[in-house]
Amino acid sequence: MKATDYVGQASRRYQTWRFSDSRLPTEVYGVPAAAHSNPAKTKLRFSRLISEIASTILALVMRGWFVAQAVLFFAGAIQVNAFEWTLIKQGGRDYIPFTDVARFYNFTQANFSNERVSLSGATLRIQGGSNSRELYMNGLKFILNFPVIQEGSMLYISRMDLAKLVEPVLRPAKIQTAPVRTVILDAGHGGFDQGARSALGNEKDFALDVILRARELFSRSGFTVRLTRSADVFIPLETRAMFASHQSNALFVSVHFNYGSRADAEGIETYCLAPRGVPSTNDPTLTLADFQPCLGNVRDPENIALASAMHASLITRLGVPDRGIKRARFVVLKNDGNPGVLIEGGFLSSPRDVARIAAPAYRQMMAQAIFQGVLAYNRAVERSTPGASAQVAEKDHVPVGSGDSVWDPLKSNVYSLPQEIHR
Repeated sequence: MKATDYVGQASRRYQTWRFSDSRLPTEVYGVPAAAHSNPAKTKLRFSRLISEIASTILALVMRGWFVAQAVLFFAGAIQVNAFEWTLIKQGGRDYIPFTDVARFYNFTQANFSNERVSLSGATLRIQGGSNSRELYMNGLKFILNFPVIQEGSMLYISRMDLAKLVEPVLRPAKIQTAPVRTVILDAGHGGFDQGARSALGNEKDFALDVILRARELFSRSGFTVRLTRSADVFIPLETRAMFASHQSNALFVSVHFNYGSRADAEGIETYCLAPRGVPSTNDPTLTLADFQPCLGNVRDPENIALASAMHASLITRLGVPDRGIKRARFVVLKNDGNPGVLIEGGFLSSPRDVARIAAPAYRQMMAQAIFQGVLAYNRAVERSTPGASAQVAEKDHVPVGSGDSVWDPLKSNVYSLPQEIHR
């Protein structure tokens, strides 16, 4: 829908818009919206008139859309509730107050003290801190694309992190996808490329052993399993990604092991592809390359949902330190159009980690955690499958859009929030 482009208009104090969006079935928590009015920042509120929606739909029809699609969209837009998101701009980036997050997702408690935020609901808890990129959801560690900022007593999360992390993690059933039946398993390194080394073994061998154990678990459960390598051979990264991208109704899991300069570095971290417009977790600043679209970015919502399910399974089943869910532009992730994750299963430079990794029982547990992570992902997205349930189809109407669960954070004039018809 057309909206006035506000990029570069920092001198304009206020604009008013309204996103058409749904709320969860329960009553919305009445956290009062913060009324900040710092003239050095841009604050935007979003309103939408039915006449504007109608004119937009007419324009879409004139561009070749089917009339039936336009009518259905118009009917849905009339019935949904509107939610006003408050935005401020800092450093050229949009931020949203956690009070809005609390209201939209129906958290029952919101506490702000000592430069920290804690949101609590019946089954979910979010915790974060000012100037920190660490966000915990139900105790699971996520590394944000940008740090949380503070304005007065209020804490804000970046619009990009809300769109590309919080929304798909909290509402995976809104992702327009389906459970997978094919799993592509990728053992890192191989052949002359040994990867990280230790006195108890090399990365390439440990990774392959985990993959072969996982293959057995998936095969016994009726999954189609594809391996990028099943022996000690070298396969180029580009070849692995190409092989994976030719699989349909599939997801990709790559297994690696870490090596650090400090012996006390230990634990598991899970990577998924960095969205367009954000730096990789381990890169200090943005570069022009970060704005280049990657094939894997068409699966941004699925990528973070899969990473969340996988990381939760690994951390809870293995009982190892949680180093967080991170972002990167690894070749095997960015050149594959399927949802994908890369697991760093521990540090071969850590005496404690390497002792665990070298034990066959631990590698079997890791394979089991990977298997359970895929099952958890399938369960999470199953409700978005058309026809999965008549009851679900009736209650959760989500229009077909660009694939973003929340408005596109890279386009100031595109707002395609999910919709839900309340009956």
